[in-house]
Amino acid sequence: MPEWPGRSARDQAIRRYVDEHVDRTPGPDLATPPALLLLGPHGSGKSSLLGYLEHWAQRLPLASVDLAAATPEGQGKTFFDALTEVVFRLQEVKDDHPPLVFPSFSVLLMAVVTGVSTQSRERAVQEMRAAFEPDGQDGQQEYAYEKLQPLIQGVAAAVGGVPAWVTQVIPVVRGGQRVRAAFEIRRRVAHAARDAGHQHGHMDFLVRVNRLFNGPSVQRDEAETLLMRAFLADLRAIYTGRRGRRRRNANCLLLLDNVDHEAGNRLLRLLLESRAAREHADPLLVVAAARTRPETLARREEGTLSAVLDYRTGSWPDGTVFEPVRVRGLSVGWLRDLSREEVLHHAAEVLKELPERAAQPEARDPAEWLGWVVYGATRGQPAATGVVLAALGRFPADTDWESRVRRCLALPRAAPGLDPGPAAAEQVLDRLLPHLETALWRALPSTAAALTPDQAEAAPGLLPNLSARNWYEAVATDVARPVVRFLLLRLLDAAPGDRGAGPWENACRILRAAAAGDERTQAYYDLACEDVAGAVGYLRRRFGAVPAAQWCADLSWLQRAPARWPGGLPEPARTRYERLVGGAVGDEAGQVITRLLVAGWITAHPRTDPCAELYEDPFGDPYAELYGDIAEDFRALRRLARDANDLFVFRERAEQYERKPW
Repeated sequence: MPEWPGRSARDQAIRRYVDEHVDRTPGPDLATPPALLLLGPHGSGKSSLLGYLEHWAQRLPLASVDLAAATPEGQGKTFFDALTEVVFRLQEVKDDHPPLVFPSFSVLLMAVVTGVSTQSRERAVQEMRAAFEPDGQDGQQEYAYEKLQPLIQGVAAAVGGVPAWVTQVIPVVRGGQRVRAAFEIRRRVAHAARDAGHQHGHMDFLVRVNRLFNGPSVQRDEAETLLMRAFLADLRAIYTGRRGRRRRNANCLLLLDNVDHEAGNRLLRLLLESRAAREHADPLLVVAAARTRPETLARREEGTLSAVLDYRTGSWPDGTVFEPVRVRGLSVGWLRDLSREEVLHHAAEVLKELPERAAQPEARDPAEWLGWVVYGATRGQPAATGVVLAALGRFPADTDWESRVRRCLALPRAAPGLDPGPAAAEQVLDRLLPHLETALWRALPSTAAALTPDQAEAAPGLLPNLSARNWYEAVATDVARPVVRFLLLRLLDAAPGDRGAGPWENACRILRAAAAGDERTQAYYDLACEDVAGAVGYLRRRFGAVPAAQWCADLSWLQRAPARWPGGLPEPARTRYERLVGGAVGDEAGQVITRLLVAGWITAHPRTDPCAELYEDPFGDPYAELYGDIAEDFRALRRLARDANDLFVFRERAEQYERKPW
């Protein structure tokens, strides 16, 4: 099948895994393909990936269901809604595959939606038998949909409204089977009872299923289990029958989005429990996606060594090959962020799509440069990467690229006169931090000034009350993402207040006070408030007192302090550098340290930097024009050093800044 254009290597690796388990060799043996659960936070590309798989697999027997979507009646999906929708979608006619029919499931489905007496079992059996008798005295007429319709409508009140899928599944199934005689009806009921593991009288069995389904929740659970077993039994019969073995050469594919919702969790649990039966086999390849671990997974993890369940690294052993982790009948994989190379690939696609004669980045390799800038901003977070690249491509064709990258994640409310059209900040926040309480939104920007979510939660006064702390704990993982922290800092920067005593300074003071006794952290918050002298003082005291490698690590760590954007946009790199350095004072070492600290605070760092994975402002120096100054200042420190190993470290650091970082 053709590749989906523009997909990341991550998505294509997962597609290859699915492809391996879709293809099968025709024959009498049926091997159950895996149930794959993909985990990933907001914006990790779960729905997009499932859409890609659906497009890729259009010619296969396929069902795709979003468990978070409302039913046509505007209600949340139940297990019954979900399973019925799955059956309906699997029945779609495919040119290359014989149609799928579900006789046992359809009989049970008719049974649960048939209105029968709740007072007398004998009368209920008679009513069920009457419902299943075909029209016509000679038994030769087709079972008419017109006869099913009042049955469906009659039970709607009892089950809280029958899903629209029921009215579509039954006529399709019945028309496909063309049941023409009472004998055939009884045979189908017998098959349904047998497949569900119950050897009862035919109509008595259907009455029992009806009462279970319309009874208390515990009984309904049993009826839903029977529906699942009948569904899988029909699939197994389709593939193992004489014609199925000869004509079917691909498994069915079931795509389930938002499976951590109640209906999805139940669907997954009943599927796995049914598969656990002895000698069970079916042709259903399941690919499910969830933001949080569904209860079904949590229960299967109990008693398993935690080291085995490292989905983030375990399912990507070398970053390119996808190998999900097996957890008691369930394969679990993590949707990793995009790699630097994948972001570069997408950046190249954006440049290719620009209008003819549009401005190009002023770099020897424009795609390498753009990929470096965007990866620095998003760290490969899929939703943010897509939104930022799309925004960069929306600017007027003659806009230079330094202006584009400086403005693409600016907040229109903080930058007077900024055209909100290409700006992507609000869209990224909406994708990565949806459905937050208003009170938490007011408190969140201040927490972005903290080094870590734990420090933000522990600092007295940063979060206003216990309720806000509880909310914050639920989103702390999302807040810690570099692109989210960067945008929350823009909100904090734009919050109203007096310069020097506004929300930004207040947050830094609270965090600095909470770090009493930790000079390095206090210097970090000094720099965040543009108290360059305080941070330089800490580094000057350390210079020569600790090995150069440790001193350079301290320098890099401090340079990750958050920075303000006066006027809502980053200053040009050289302008900001000269403003902050001014006339550097102190001895020669102090002056060099001042220049080094400020330049590295403004620019983004090479991949070899000791703190390369930590937060940094990605747009302060998009063309790395301060790299030459940094290299010269490291050479100056080398001349001031006295230890031979320190000489080597400073020379090596200077060499890292003698070439562009992309």
